Amino acid sequence: MNTFLDDLIYPTGWSTWNGGDFALSTLYYGEFNNTGPRSDTSSRVNWPGFHVMSASDASNFTVSNFILGDYWLPQTGVAYLSGLG
Repeated sequence: MNTFLDDLIYPTGWSTWNGGDFALSTLYYGEFNNTGPRSDTSSRVNWPGFHVMSASDASNFTVSNFILGDYWLPQTGVAYLSGLG
């Protein structure tokens, strides 16, 4: 999410695990608001688990929501972005 994808990324974006079909029916790969030469998702894999996410979907995977980071990260002193930015 919100990542610069340079041209070293293959247009398909993702590859299978060891060339097989392990977990292809249960995985969830999501992309949101990426930039750069390989941010175009039109050539990505066509697996059922690949998703171009909306802001609403992506918000579920933020530090704040996914790992409840706002409750414990401040005390660590680690810099982080709580939401989508």
